[in-house]
Amino acid sequence: MPRASERLLIARSLVHISTSMSRIRFLLGAIDRRASLLRERGLKDMARELENQKRVLERTLTGLEAVSERLKTMISLGSAYDDLASIAATIKDLRAAVKGINPEISASLAEAISYIEEAFESLSSG
Repeated sequence: MPRASERLLIARSLVHISTSMSRIRFLLGAIDRRASLLRERGLKDMARELENQKRVLERTLTGLEAVSERLKTMISLGSAYDDLASIAATIKDLRAAVKGINPEISASLAEAISYIEEAFESLSSG
């Protein structure tokens, strides 16, 4: 069973992941509206670029949802703390994908990574 300190670090990470997921959901709606307006105005190339960003954000959201569920399971069941390294790597990849699209989401995911890595280090030394 994870110690309280590791559970707290993982919970903090989940807050940042959840915040990032909410921001992505908001951006997806905004991108849909903008792309629609651009198409109406005949700016198909700009609309296509927004749709490419939307696909990146959708993949990122799906990845973060999966990571969030894994972390919640770890907290509630105390399972497989060896997964923390792979979870941190997954979030790093997802962060790299959105870095050029939204710096706020990227920064929030960086915070999540730092908490996960701290929990992992704590478990490794304890």
